[in-house]
Amino acid sequence: MVKISVIIPVYNCEDFIEESIRSILNQTFDDIEIIAIDDGSKDNTLSILNDLANDDSRLLVYSQENQGSSVARNRAMSMAKGDYIYFFDADDYLVEDGLEKAYSNAVNNDSDIVLFKYDQYMDDKFLQHIDLDIEKEFPGEDFNNFTFNVYDYKKRAFKGPFAPWYKFYKREFLESQDYFEFPPNLNHNDVPFHVKTILKASKISFVPEYLYHYRTDNPNSISNTRQRKYKDIFSIIQIVEDFLKENGLFEEFKKEFEYFVINRVTFEIRDRPEEYFELAKEKLAPIDLDNDLLAKKVRFKAESIVNSSSLEIYNFKMEIYDLERKLDKLSKKNKKLEKENKKLKKELKKVQKKNEEILDSRSWRITKPLRKLNK
Repeated sequence: MVKISVIIPVYNCEDFIEESIRSILNQTFDDIEIIAIDDGSKDNTLSILNDLANDDSRLLVYSQENQGSSVARNRAMSMAKGDYIYFFDADDYLVEDGLEKAYSNAVNNDSDIVLFKYDQYMDDKFLQHIDLDIEKEFPGEDFNNFTFNVYDYKKRAFKGPFAPWYKFYKREFLESQDYFEFPPNLNHNDVPFHVKTILKASKISFVPEYLYHYRTDNPNSISNTRQRKYKDIFSIIQIVEDFLKENGLFEEFKKEFEYFVINRVTFEIRDRPEEYFELAKEKLAPIDLDNDLLAKKVRFKAESIVNSSSLEIYNFKMEIYDLERKLDKLSKKNKKLEKENKKLKKELKKVQKKNEEILDSRSWRITKPLRKLNK
């Protein structure tokens, strides 16, 4: 029996796979098994995996016809033997003591799920730090000895990011329900998994450190191939709604669910065709958009979708909105610069006055010959 099973779905990652796998093999916590499922890669990925497995018996490599990351993850979950399960993406990497810190936190808190922070990077340069707002939600807590659940932070179950790789799961918890699986053949398949597990977890804990580095420049990643199946988000929303209703949770989490729907639909509209706009409008029409959980821009986007007769008009409204925001920022910046300019002018006048006083002083006139001599 091992302590941690690391599950890695792999597809066409030859440029990144060795660095990523080695970030797991070189962890300070070494009581692990790594289950890598190659999902029908067409490049040299599988060969690289097999070479790495020949050098380290903890890496177990399996292959399958291309069926998507959801099928690969579900298959690996059924094979996992570790006390805890960690899902990892084959083009990213984990800091050297990432598993050790997640495991320690999980054991100390007897957690079903451990969350931690992550970074986004491109071309080996960090772009953004994602902190999840948990420290803001629970200020001053000692997270080595602190757990919460969805009733302490209801929005967390319906709020992104939804990816599994910044979460660390107790295997016993994942095996407790048949519905803890990734729905196949759908983009965004990690969304229902996130919602279901967060809703059902008795104890969730948090490591307030950036343990994971998420690559944004892999052209084969799901996030970079989202255009192919743009209707999938509506299927995902329906899966979540059905789950809430089947488990008697819909009315209790109705506000949070509508917040989730509005956020997902408006987020996915970028670069979509007219057909998506019509589906989005139909989905949002019956929802109360006056939801105080929403960010101001998200509410405006949703209202614009519902109240626009076409995608072109919606895009025009958003263009005006963005220009007005830029103008507002520039106006505020200009006011700040004007204020600084006035302050500098006052300081300049003080300096000029002091300079005049010095030039008019008796001592300055007396020492004038000496200054000439020094020159």
